[in-house]
Amino acid sequence: MGQRKEIVRNFVSKGLKVDNAVRIASIKRSTYYYQSNGKPKGKKPSTHTLHLNGESISNDIVIQDIIELITPEYHDYGYQVTTELLKDKGYIINHKKVYNLMDKNNLLHPKLIKNKSLNKEYIKYTIPPLEYPFATVEVDIKYIYIHLQKKNAYLITFLCAFSRYAVVWDLSYSMKSSQVTNLVFDFLDQVIAKQNINKENLKIKIRTDNGPQFIAKQLAETFSKLTIHHEFIYPATPQQNGHIESFHNTVTKLVCSRNIFTDLEHARNIFTDFFTAYNKTRVMKSILYNSPENFLKLWESGRIGIKKDKRNKEIFFFTEKPTNNYLVDSPVEDFFVHDKINTFVDSFNNHQKNSPVL
Repeated sequence: MGQRKEIVRNFVSKGLKVDNAVRIASIKRSTYYYQSNGKPKGKKPSTHTLHLNGESISNDIVIQDIIELITPEYHDYGYQVTTELLKDKGYIINHKKVYNLMDKNNLLHPKLIKNKSLNKEYIKYTIPPLEYPFATVEVDIKYIYIHLQKKNAYLITFLCAFSRYAVVWDLSYSMKSSQVTNLVFDFLDQVIAKQNINKENLKIKIRTDNGPQFIAKQLAETFSKLTIHHEFIYPATPQQNGHIESFHNTVTKLVCSRNIFTDLEHARNIFTDFFTAYNKTRVMKSILYNSPENFLKLWESGRIGIKKDKRNKEIFFFTEKPTNNYLVDSPVEDFFVHDKINTFVDSFNNHQKNSPVL
């Protein structure tokens, strides 16, 4: 545009009328005469946010509320989740304003550097249908590096694909089929499972990969006696266990990358805190901005339904939106983490690469 204006000036300096010169340069007359004042375009950003009680609250206070929401351990909320939680607090605010406030105050997640994807064709994977809680339970194992012991432990988790509730888990230096079998009984004995499983029509699917712990004869006999259907994903297709794989990414980001584990007991204490926060207080967009525990309560009360979106994908929706649905019966507390060690100690940085995801 600057070059075109210069062309117009040259023509005008030689006696050509401005109207003819701007026509030759293919620009508008107003564009030629426009002089920027150096200020950004658009409206000035607002300094206050309205509340349902009629108050106009300073953005400084809103920012403090945002910090309180994202500060608790394992509550790694982005601007979308934060927007919903602010609305629960009574703020009349949209996601654009929350994004701007978080961006200006360095409260957004750091941008990840993604590798250029290769031109590959991936198979279509099956997503468990949304039927009812614990209809499909995804089970998988992840390596957890115990730094000061210089060895890997096995983290196994039973995750409800419907509610994202992590029902049972264990962390051990060994993982045999007998341990998996015991966890199956522990899963069925959990209060949360008993409350949500229809005993008269017990139809539970446990989905796993083809690891040696899952193809053992002992485990197959246990599933048969309990009338639990055991389904396997195809080899080399972890995306067919998508919910538990996503959970493992969360574990890597919120636990493994932030802690140096001294021994197995120390790691178990850290994971106990994590699973408590994950199930009880950490909200997720996929379950209508609720924690798994609160989501199950809303489902049981009949306030959540299932429908298909424009892409024919099953999603949840509120049949009756609850008031103050955030963390029902679960007040936000500072979940302490036992004996945390600084994860940014240079001498331990190289250990992180030794904790691959199964």
